[in-house]
Amino acid sequence: MDYEDCPRKHEVESYLREHKIPELFQNLTSLLIYHRPDNPKQFLWEQLKQLRDAQNCTQEPPSLFTRENAESIFNMLDPCEKNVISFDRYCHALETLGITKYNKNPAGLEGDSISKETYLEEAVC
Repeated sequence: MDYEDCPRKHEVESYLREHKIPELFQNLTSLLIYHRPDNPKQFLWEQLKQLRDAQNCTQEPPSLFTRENAESIFNMLDPCEKNVISFDRYCHALETLGITKYNKNPAGLEGDSISKETYLEEAVC
């Protein structure tokens, strides 16, 4: 039987999307590649514990990005160095950092001019 014809295909895909499993594996793989730990299994275990603790609000989630990374992304989106970007660019920059829960009504939204400071407040918790 071809996967496309599998009756549970949509159920499985929905489950994976709902629980953000592809994003989890992408993030874990990126962390592995970035850090290249000597013991990858132990490293992954620690990252998963950090994620669990972050959900319980006892610790920050693991991240690949620093404040400098966030600033670099902002600067690429602000080539004229006006220290503001459009709302679309603000959303794109945060999503590039893997941030999906962010302020959808930031200061500057009315004029479509989101300041670097506002962006960094969301990018670097």
